[in-house]
Amino acid sequence: MELEKKLTPSILIAFAVETLTATWFLKIPGWAPLFSILYLASGIAIAGMLLYFPAIRLPSPGRHPWRSPINQRRLVITGLVALALYSWCLYWFDEIPIDVSNADMLPIIKVMGERFIAGQRSHIYDPIPTIWHGALPIYLPAMWLPYVPALASGIDMRWIAIAGLLFAFGTFVFLYRPSADPSQPLCANPSIDPSESALPSARSAQTRGPFFLGVLAFLLFWWVVADNTAGVVSVSEEGVVIGYYVLLVLALLSGKPWLTGIAISLCMLSRYALVGWIPAYLLYLALQRRWRHLSIITFTGILCFTLLFLVPVGWPTFLRLIHLPADYVAFADRVWNDSPAVFTTAPGLAWFFGRKGVAILHGLLITFSFTLPALFTVLAYRRAKSRPLSNIPLASLKLSLVIFYSFIDVPYLYLFYTSSLVSLIVMALVIRPNRPHHT
Repeated sequence: MELEKKLTPSILIAFAVETLTATWFLKIPGWAPLFSILYLASGIAIAGMLLYFPAIRLPSPGRHPWRSPINQRRLVITGLVALALYSWCLYWFDEIPIDVSNADMLPIIKVMGERFIAGQRSHIYDPIPTIWHGALPIYLPAMWLPYVPALASGIDMRWIAIAGLLFAFGTFVFLYRPSADPSQPLCANPSIDPSESALPSARSAQTRGPFFLGVLAFLLFWWVVADNTAGVVSVSEEGVVIGYYVLLVLALLSGKPWLTGIAISLCMLSRYALVGWIPAYLLYLALQRRWRHLSIITFTGILCFTLLFLVPVGWPTFLRLIHLPADYVAFADRVWNDSPAVFTTAPGLAWFFGRKGVAILHGLLITFSFTLPALFTVLAYRRAKSRPLSNIPLASLKLSLVIFYSFIDVPYLYLFYTSSLVSLIVMALVIRPNRPHHT
């Protein structure tokens, strides 16, 4: 308990640095390279400090969750978040239409979805003649399949990504606890006098953290939605990925292996950011001899891969797509030639390697993505035998994300908010006064 109290300000500061270096600090011209180092360091710090907090669990909803006044207030706040999101989206959708001249991600996904609806499943990954004289679709099925209902119904496909964002921020609202319950002591440690823990000074100290976290959450929300510098709302598909990774955090903390297997599959079949964490997590389950969890997650993953990948597009397409990462170096070289500003306006390390170092950066990305999470997991597991450590899978997930995005070949700014939202959800659970048994 004493260590947790000492670490709470530190992990809040690390989260503040991570959030600000990926958002508002980027408004300062020429400082992005420095911020990329701070971004990496703060993410690693968050991962490391998570090990020393008590095991994080999802709060129980209780017997009648919707009768709870606090949950009713949270529902109202989530509704206000949705209203703000809706209002800003109407503005950005009208201001920036889906067009290849603005960004090619959504136009490519649109063609893929339309081919699926038309029954052209064997041609979904064929070149698209109308985009860049034959652009090759590269998006994995869990990325483009969610857009099919919107395309079929004729609504703006970007509402699907917005649903992922709303899920992420709504999850934070329901997990966030802004202040301690004045009717309960702040500390559950029986060795501490409850009357002392309820002193105004103690209560004030434990409520400053949640207030600070709420401010950071607002800044992140406003940057993503209202500022739109990164184009998360207007031109990118990243809201879907963000939703998947938030679901993965919830699944991990729920302790339900089938839900974890589904979430892992959705994350992996949307973006490769999870590729190095999966073997580390499976290794952790094996070290703990949790064979039932390992079997269920493996079976669920194979089932989801079959239903979401092999059934819609077939085995030959899968064999073709597994070779795509080898083309990233050539793609990064083209971006250096056509849009060099990408490398100086996001908190990625690519700027330090330059155009001539793309191959080296890609090699480090692959090496670090696979080795560091596994090494982190093994060392933490061995260390836990001599001193209490918790949250190893969650901490290694955070480490995997920050490593992947920091060393990514082309650091488009919108990519970095998956890791930011994962941190936000984790912080909502770490910084909880009174840590109640139910909400």
